[in-house]
Amino acid sequence: MLSREDFYMIKQMRQQGAYIVDIATQVGCSERTVRRYLKYPEPP
Repeated sequence: MLSREDFYMIKQMRQQGAYIVDIATQVGCSERTVRRYLKYPEPP
């Protein structure tokens, strides 16, 4: 499970137009995890 900071970083990077693969590399998780977290309105 990622931290709250990672969750908000994923959301912010995506809003700025970053690609899923770039977000995953930056955060250090899989692309699948990034996609899953983008579906959540709040941190899990």
